[in-house]
Amino acid sequence: MPPQPPKSAVHKPLKRPSQARARFTVQTIYDGMVRIWLRDGPDAVTTKAVAAETGFAVGTLYDYFPNRTALFSGYVRHCIDDLLRRLDEDALAARDLPWPERLSRMVRMTCGADGAAPCFDHAMLMIEHAIAEDKHHRRVYEELSGAWVRIIQTWPDLPPGVDARRIRALFVTVLGTRRYVLLVEPTGPEIGDWVAGLEAIACRMFDGGSSKAG
Repeated sequence: MPPQPPKSAVHKPLKRPSQARARFTVQTIYDGMVRIWLRDGPDAVTTKAVAAETGFAVGTLYDYFPNRTALFSGYVRHCIDDLLRRLDEDALAARDLPWPERLSRMVRMTCGADGAAPCFDHAMLMIEHAIAEDKHHRRVYEELSGAWVRIIQTWPDLPPGVDARRIRALFVTVLGTRRYVLLVEPTGPEIGDWVAGLEAIACRMFDGGSSKAG
């Protein structure tokens, strides 16, 4: 992986798409970036390569991303926005399921293990660490943990004693485990089905709230 710029020198996306055509363009750019990343490796991801992969002019990419660092910064934000969107959509789709099933679905989505998450691997995590500032990590924590609290507290069958603090504690456990697994890349035989383990822990944490309240 090439050396990363100091965080003070990191470029950000020039704008976020709001119109349907712009959203389509940016999504196509991200899809092309991921194809190159998986096929040819991180070093092969350049604005020129992504332009060639997607069929856009390089100038079209520059309308949104002045360089590859800005492109990756935008992609990280895209992954977060995608998770927030899917959490809200699933909250509606799963509203008739028992709370343990709803909770398991949230755990899997937050772990990127639901089959619908954008690609995010070890090398991406390393670049994210190089370019993200502390305030960005804090904002992501507030947005995602806030979504967990907002969604879970609407569940009518939620066990008593499960408050915002317990929900945030579980969220940190889930997201922190996902990021550490990406960092260390342990094999399946080393840790087994870690997502299933988190699902079981999640249910016990909430059941614990019920038993203590009773």
